[in-house]
Amino acid sequence: MKTHASLLLAAVCLVAAAPLLRDDEAKKDLDKLQGEWTIVSAERDGNAIAKEELEALKRTVKGDEYTVTRNGEVLSKGKYKLDPTQKPKAIDATMKTPEGEEVTLKGIYEFEGENYKVCLAQPGQPRPTEFKTSEGSGRTLTVSKKAGK
Repeated sequence: MKTHASLLLAAVCLVAAAPLLRDDEAKKDLDKLQGEWTIVSAERDGNAIAKEELEALKRTVKGDEYTVTRNGEVLSKGKYKLDPTQKPKAIDATMKTPEGEEVTLKGIYEFEGENYKVCLAQPGQPRPTEFKTSEGSGRTLTVSKKAGK
């Protein structure tokens, strides 16, 4: 009986610790995101975005907040929420539309060496399960590199 009680207690402790482990993993990934990023490649609905357009874009992350600018002009601001326990890792990017409505883009992300890859769906669309876009998918895929690296 003591063995069953010990196993039950151990299981309860592991389940209780799971959110803490997830939070710790999310913090580690959020720490990796800190700073300024340049977008090295991107596509939307299966179509590549021109290199010239990408060169003007920057993404800056401070804490859980991000800002995307084009030639210094703010295009969007919002917050990230990461869940690295999902396969692939999940990200929610919440921002306000020009009309002031708050929307959330569901996506997936990964780090590849010094690059950060993210695939986001449009608001209300299901989270992508792979890092690709296709015509009419409403998805955007970007690969970014830390500025100055």
